[in-house]
Amino acid sequence: MFYPLILIAVGVFSVSFGARILVGGASSLAKRWKVSDLVIGLTVVAFGTSAPELTVSLFAAGSGAADVALGNVIGSNIVNICLILGVSAWITPLVVHRNTVWKEIPLSLLGILVAFVIAYDSLFNDTADSVISQGDGWVLLAFFVIYMAYMLDLARNSSENIHTEESGQYPVWQAASMTLGGLLGLSFGGQVIVENAVFIARQMGISEAVIGLTLVSIGTSIPELATSITAALQRKTDIAVGNIVGSNIFNTFLILGLSASVSPIPLGTITMLDFAVCIAATLLLFISCFIFTPGTIFRKEAGILILLYVGYLAFLLARI
Repeated sequence: MFYPLILIAVGVFSVSFGARILVGGASSLAKRWKVSDLVIGLTVVAFGTSAPELTVSLFAAGSGAADVALGNVIGSNIVNICLILGVSAWITPLVVHRNTVWKEIPLSLLGILVAFVIAYDSLFNDTADSVISQGDGWVLLAFFVIYMAYMLDLARNSSENIHTEESGQYPVWQAASMTLGGLLGLSFGGQVIVENAVFIARQMGISEAVIGLTLVSIGTSIPELATSITAALQRKTDIAVGNIVGSNIFNTFLILGLSASVSPIPLGTITMLDFAVCIAATLLLFISCFIFTPGTIFRKEAGILILLYVGYLAFLLARI
């Protein structure tokens, strides 16, 4: 059982490193095509931090491990808000921009609510199955297209400039090689993570949903963890919050949408409570920024988020 855990660690490293060099290579190519830093940050870098979740969920959906695919998306969203944002806010109070409070966070909440409705449409239609169909996947992707159109319009009209991590101007051959190498790293790592996570679940008699909600979701959230904690330590709090909220929107609309479009995703052992915790965490984030301590997440709110995750994790372990 120890060997599959090592392979999962290798897979996590592969997708994390692959995402990093993919961002570096793609950013360099984009700069050569005169694409602004702001647009690069909103597209290439945002995609890069969500690439591990995307790769793992696509492999899981394609290989029939639907519980891992859906659990990875729901679990990653919970980890992002409760654990990563909670730890970041514990390090230093996080100032949240007005635009994020009024637009991005509500959009993230809308995303998980839409996912819940299409997943449990049997509650509203007795003849419907509890499954996220390929048509549902296209609906989520349509929301993602709208979100990207909004972000690109924001980029054109914003006077602020979001800088990506300095990657240098690589020669074209090197940038192309980094991009290709990053994609290969993501592909290899994603397959390794899914295969070994499913193996562990079956050997231990644990549902694949629990593995997706815990081990896989935490592993694929490492890029967001590193980015947000680094930003918090450097007092770049807007990056810490924006990274998490943007990642959750990507996870719900793009990753879940693409995964469902590849293969319908039955809920399996994913429960309403899993969705409820994700919805509650996102709603708590919005209420905290809007009512409790407008525009700022302090240690008190951070502690609540962390305790919510600890309680949820304890519940998942009790389900084993």
